[in-house]
Amino acid sequence: MPHGRIAVTQSDFRESREDDLPAIRRVEERAYRRIGEAELAATLIAAEIETLSLVAERDGKIVGHILFSKLEGPDHSLALAPLAVDPDFRDMHIGTELVRHGLEIARQRGFKSIFVYGQPDYYCRFGFRSKLADPAAVDWQGPRFLALELENGALAGWSGPLAYPEAFSKIA
Repeated sequence: MPHGRIAVTQSDFRESREDDLPAIRRVEERAYRRIGEAELAATLIAAEIETLSLVAERDGKIVGHILFSKLEGPDHSLALAPLAVDPDFRDMHIGTELVRHGLEIARQRGFKSIFVYGQPDYYCRFGFRSKLADPAAVDWQGPRFLALELENGALAGWSGPLAYPEAFSKIA
């Protein structure tokens, strides 16, 4: 198995490459049934923003994608969005493994916290908590806005604006 890949549930997980972008777009359009998230991912990956983009492959086909983007706010923080899995592969834990693998790489690269707007039932099992995100000044504050500390105490005492990259304001 090539360096940087792990096999889980018969899928391979790796960082995306430029030639993966059309397949990532297809997965996100199928998963979300709209183009907003696909355009968000493409814009962020192409921008001068630090990102971590991972794909899941099954039998040589990209079936999942997750993207983390650097935020302005707490020291070394990321946004998790989008996370997409082709609908034909949703019951195979591919999304779960993309999140787990992404969190581990983010931790290894020195990131201290991650924010996500999503389903609490899904993200809380990874340790995301709404209470950790409460001090962030964002328009979408509420129970679906969650944070995770990759380093214990990374968000302790922090409060203030959390600036997402401009591309997030353009999601259709």
